[in-house]
Amino acid sequence: MNRRVIAVFAAVVIAAAGAVAVLLYARSADSRAVAGKAARTVLVAEKQIPAGTDGRALREGGYLRQTRMPVETLPDDTLEVVDPDLDLLVTTAVVQRGQLVLRTMFGTAVSHSGMVIPDGKLAVSAKVKSAVFGPGSVRAGTRVAIFYTYTPQDAGKPDEVSGGGLERARDVNSITRVLMTDIEVISVGPAEDDGGDGAAPLPATAETTGERDVAITFALDQRQAEILAHATALGGLLNVGLLGDSSDVRPDRGVDNGSLFGRAG
Repeated sequence: MNRRVIAVFAAVVIAAAGAVAVLLYARSADSRAVAGKAARTVLVAEKQIPAGTDGRALREGGYLRQTRMPVETLPDDTLEVVDPDLDLLVTTAVVQRGQLVLRTMFGTAVSHSGMVIPDGKLAVSAKVKSAVFGPGSVRAGTRVAIFYTYTPQDAGKPDEVSGGGLERARDVNSITRVLMTDIEVISVGPAEDDGGDGAAPLPATAETTGERDVAITFALDQRQAEILAHATALGGLLNVGLLGDSSDVRPDRGVDNGSLFGRAG
């Protein structure tokens, strides 16, 4: 009986020692990671931060913890503290537990629309075909590449859009190319009908194909906003692709009718 009690007590002591060792190991991980390297103190999300959380709530709500990380691994806009100037701004998307807190995660809340616009950006909306992604997969905070399908001016000038939208005919060539990439989505909602205002008609409407357009609002700088507004005015078709952490999307010559399955030779 005494041997059994001693064995149980020894097991408890070993388990407790193991737990302490794991805790000490975790606490020393930051120190070991920056050993021999230039380091700085940064902020990390201690728990999930909801979209729309202002700077004051971050400081007072137990959302953050400080840690030391090698300088060479940090983005330029990584925060060390949440200054009072962030009290009037809010997080533009959900920040997951363990994420670095960046200055670019904050934007201005637009009270009449409920949107949050990142600092220095414009909110620009456009109709996008929903057939390329599943319901709910595109939401505020996701980053996307925007693709544009159009009819060029002529076969020898693929960079010049005809202005006639996406023309479909046996002898008409069309091109799909990356319009821009690494774009943040602000909001997603149902697209409204143009109402016959004279704008270039969108091809393949819901009435003819069963597909539904969605209105996606993007956070863009001035140049990007000009590009998207012009592409929309010229007609054509917009699609988006969700970006992952390792997605590699670069502008190229795109794909046309003749190169869809690759070129001969």
